[in-house]
Amino acid sequence: MTLRHTKANHMLNTAMDGFSVLVEHETNALDNLVASLRERLSVARKARNVGELLRNQLDLLPDTQARLLRDHAVRGQLLKGFGRDIRGSLKLKRAA
Repeated sequence: MTLRHTKANHMLNTAMDGFSVLVEHETNALDNLVASLRERLSVARKARNVGELLRNQLDLLPDTQARLLRDHAVRGQLLKGFGRDIRGSLKLKRAA
């Protein structure tokens, strides 16, 4: 295999690794969303009236907001790292 092919393979591996990490994060975020929805439904079923239903759902908002903000921050860091890795891989390819 030539040096050019080795660099191209490295760049492709870098891209696939970064993409895999992003997909894994999004899958985990969706799993957490489903778990949160199950919790909300469980709490809603136990409510004895509309007031209790609303109060209980409002009580869950801080956890939901924290989860969404955390997922967003992690997503941003992963994308930043992915971009940095791709740029580094492109620099290696150009240097060849």
